[in-house]
Amino acid sequence: MRPPDGASASSPRVMASPRPRRKGGRLCEEGVAGARQPAERAVPHPPRNCRPPAPAPPNPFVHELHLSRLQRVKFCLLGALLAPIRVLLAFIVLFLLWPFAWLQVAGLTEEQLQEPITGWRKTVCHNGVLGLSRLLFFLLGFLRIRVRGQRASRLQAPVLVAAPHSTFFDPIVLLPCDLPKVVSRAENLSVPVIGALLRFNQAILVSRHDPASRRRVVEEVRRRATSGGKWPQVLFFPEGTCSNKKALLKFKPGAFIAGVPVQPVLIRYPNSLDTTSWAWRGPGVLKVLWLTASQPCSIVDVEFLPVYHPSPAESRDPTLYANNVQRVMAQALGIPATECEFVGSLPMIVVGQLKVALEPKLWELGKVLRKAGLSPGCVDAGAEPGRSRMISQEEFARQLQLSDSHTVAGAFNYFQQDAKGLVDFRDVALALAALDGGRSLEELTLLAFELFAEEQAEGPSRLLCKDGFSTILHLLLGSPHPAATTLHAELCRAGPSQGLSLCQFQNFSLHDPLYGKLFSTYLRPPHSPQDTSQIPNAISPGNPTALANGTVQAPKQKSD
Repeated sequence: MRPPDGASASSPRVMASPRPRRKGGRLCEEGVAGARQPAERAVPHPPRNCRPPAPAPPNPFVHELHLSRLQRVKFCLLGALLAPIRVLLAFIVLFLLWPFAWLQVAGLTEEQLQEPITGWRKTVCHNGVLGLSRLLFFLLGFLRIRVRGQRASRLQAPVLVAAPHSTFFDPIVLLPCDLPKVVSRAENLSVPVIGALLRFNQAILVSRHDPASRRRVVEEVRRRATSGGKWPQVLFFPEGTCSNKKALLKFKPGAFIAGVPVQPVLIRYPNSLDTTSWAWRGPGVLKVLWLTASQPCSIVDVEFLPVYHPSPAESRDPTLYANNVQRVMAQALGIPATECEFVGSLPMIVVGQLKVALEPKLWELGKVLRKAGLSPGCVDAGAEPGRSRMISQEEFARQLQLSDSHTVAGAFNYFQQDAKGLVDFRDVALALAALDGGRSLEELTLLAFELFAEEQAEGPSRLLCKDGFSTILHLLLGSPHPAATTLHAELCRAGPSQGLSLCQFQNFSLHDPLYGKLFSTYLRPPHSPQDTSQIPNAISPGNPTALANGTVQAPKQKSD
């Protein structure tokens, strides 16, 4: 995804009524009460034996593949000669799996499928699928699967948790685990061959469109995990999405809800060139498949760690259980355990105590509006500071002078809607002001405060309470409301009031060593995206704009 181009200094500004002004012609400079301080203060002349600060954790959502000239020549040759043959044969084997998968469940009722399949079906079909699956990965270039450690029995560990989840090749871990049961999206049942394999596996299916589906999945996982060895083991990828292997994403608690012992399983691809990673930003499906099939030989290491037995506290708290297992696996892998995760469809990185979107949806809104030929600075927002004005989608279209129904729906859905399907026009005014680019950061934060601050009966005349604070951070940075609310409470902890004054809010958003960088980065996206690479955390005007985790902002790769 390409971030929106910043408007020039001469571009028209968003019209807000009334337009806020600076108080006293300058910004307040006193410190924020209760603000989170950096772990180490910078000193002018550090001692000689002072250690440099620890580097920022790697961004797990971005994978860069740099090829030398010799490697490019090699991939061109092998990609033209070896890859087509491998991929063709692998697809033939994939379709040969279908008869075995179909035979295992043919003629069985839904009630019979609620119990583990035994007898000749289990023997013939299980061994057939296992052998053909190994042949499939062999044809794709995975000539060696090295196994370390000892897999626990289903009685010792009913649940297996595998990480890091970095590619669509990761199902290869099912082979040394003797094809355990998996958890998959219900929508995958309609995919040819894949749907048949899921039925063969008696997979636990979850639907993202059915809220009750998650509850049923939890009950099914608990039923199988506590069956006393009746059911085969269940394998989870607790990260829930793919990363670049450089850090572990936050583990979801689904695998740990039953409170039974789990066995961690580590997946490594110790190849000289990482062609397998399929991260949120990086090589697409076809490129990963083609480059991996062009490698003469790919190796995968599967390591079984000792069974993790939960404490009584972990058995009662799946989140605590998941976090502790994540730390154990990260330590064994030698990579950091992070709080990064997907929230909805957006990857979230962690900065201090705040989660922020890797690419805020604000940039998506700007792309939609530019495509419609709308300049945000030409819109008279007309939002009244401190008072909400709820508008419908029709009024939204009239206010922004949009006629295309598809564009209107896409832009309107960016904003949070109430039970009646209405949005607060203050949200619209702030988003348009941020996209306009004609305001300085001081003016933009002042506008945000004026729009969402609330009148107080006692003390300071206006304060920014938790709802307004979380709305601002959600709009501008893509932060989830719970994380923003927690940070607001931390900022207000040392103060006498339950809200932030203008001085406190601007010190936080403009001058805080950690969070101030977020606003300057996210609200001034680059005019021309550069290649993603690791650079120092400091953002200088002459360098490409960097994200808070130290990576240069680059557009999301197009689908291959």
